[in-house]
Amino acid sequence: MEFDYGNYHIDASPLSEGGRYFARARICMATAPGANRNEVKWSGDLGQFASEAEAAEHGRKWAIDWCDSQK
Repeated sequence: MEFDYGNYHIDASPLSEGGRYFARARICMATAPGANRNEVKWSGDLGQFASEAEAAEHGRKWAIDWCDSQK
């Protein structure tokens, strides 16, 4: 799950391993299409979930909270 949020680009794609999904998020500064993105924050693993959707949502919420805390 990738999306822009304010001045950031967020990739909240979970890691799939052994039938479990691990929530995580990578936050970069939003840039023009095709430009290199500079990573500003990496969550590491945020927990494991039974479904990909749950893990992605948890990563999404974590990333938005982090972005909001930078204001």
